[in-house]
Amino acid sequence: MASTPIKRTTTQSAPAQKALAAKAVKAPRRTQEDRSRITKDKLLAAAIEVLLRDGYSGLTMKEVAKASGVSNGALMHHYTTKAELVVEATAMVYEEAIVRGQRMAQTAGAAEKPIEGFITDCMSIYFDWPFLAALETLVVARTDPELMAKILPVMERYRVTCDDIWMDVFKKAGVPAKRARILLNLSLNLVRGMGLNRMWRHDDLHYQTYIKEWIAMANQQLQALK
Repeated sequence: MASTPIKRTTTQSAPAQKALAAKAVKAPRRTQEDRSRITKDKLLAAAIEVLLRDGYSGLTMKEVAKASGVSNGALMHHYTTKAELVVEATAMVYEEAIVRGQRMAQTAGAAEKPIEGFITDCMSIYFDWPFLAALETLVVARTDPELMAKILPVMERYRVTCDDIWMDVFKKAGVPAKRARILLNLSLNLVRGMGLNRMWRHDDLHYQTYIKEWIAMANQQLQALK
């Protein structure tokens, strides 16, 4: 919410005016590091926006600069190539996804319903824009070894970290590691495959039906272990 502007009136005392002036003087100024971080955040957010709208092939540095409100010169100061910009933007998205997954895994009910928790976490990525943004880059990277070398560590870090988070949840739920790994991979590939299918079949009720069936079957396996 925007702050209400202070109205300067003739009844305002001189001490009050001095206090306001002193406060303005003492307000901390942004450092060069702060300004650089803010600029990069604007550029990365704009890169994702343009990537989702125009795809990797349609993304240009000029368009990202325009969408971010940052000058072309400032953009080139931070990112010299389109690949560098897109990879870092994708990394930013997946770092946030890791944080969200950690929060979900730490909830009280996660160990009580680990399958439901993991699938919900997966759907927040693969049924939403983070997966689409990464997919745009991965399709191009398939035939571009240099780009693949940059984007692959980002994807692998997300996957390994996410698996570690949820393997710990399954361990707390008393599920043997081998069985937990199988259930995680089957659940992941089910949701990820549906995420791909959603690009042309926008019928979430259809996917929810099969996800519920899978959760029921997976929970039956977990119950059998107790």
